[in-house]
Amino acid sequence: MLKIKYVVFILAAMFMTYSDADAQVRKRTTAKKNAKEKKESVSFLQKVNPEIKLGNVGFFNGLFISSKLNAGIKLHDRFSLGAGTKLFFNQYSQQGPDPSIFDIGGLVYGRAKITNSIYFQAEYAFMRYGKDPDGYLIRNIFENQKINYPLLGIGYFTGVGNWRFGMELLYITNNLARDYQNSIVEYWFGGSYNF
Repeated sequence: MLKIKYVVFILAAMFMTYSDADAQVRKRTTAKKNAKEKKESVSFLQKVNPEIKLGNVGFFNGLFISSKLNAGIKLHDRFSLGAGTKLFFNQYSQQGPDPSIFDIGGLVYGRAKITNSIYFQAEYAFMRYGKDPDGYLIRNIFENQKINYPLLGIGYFTGVGNWRFGMELLYITNNLARDYQNSIVEYWFGGSYNF
């Protein structure tokens, strides 16, 4: 009788140990699988940050307006890299027909968020400044000029959801580009998606 009690006790202990070990293994594997699935659920489109901006508006001696389109990729919540294009339209008021000049270029940038709304941006522009119209002496440019230069600045975007609206102020580091744009800074107002 004592032998039967030992055998029943050993079998019961083995049965309880086996079921506990099996339950623990199952819980660990499902938790690890769920954690991996959650980390991989960020899509590529959620990392893309397109923006449209208008800026450098002036009515001092004519009409001056600019647009800037760019898109970036978020490398991290705080850092992004991107590229885009700029278009400057300048129409000067003079006696007779008003001459106009188009300046166009591309850009690459790196951005670091300081807070969720404020960021620092370093930009490198590849600009083509248009020549003065025939018969007019406006900027003393007789042929199209290509100038590449860096810009440094700060920006602020605020809003709820995916769309954010705000402004950006960039310092022009090249003296010749400052002369052609007739300004030491570029200022932009616009919207950003997935900021």
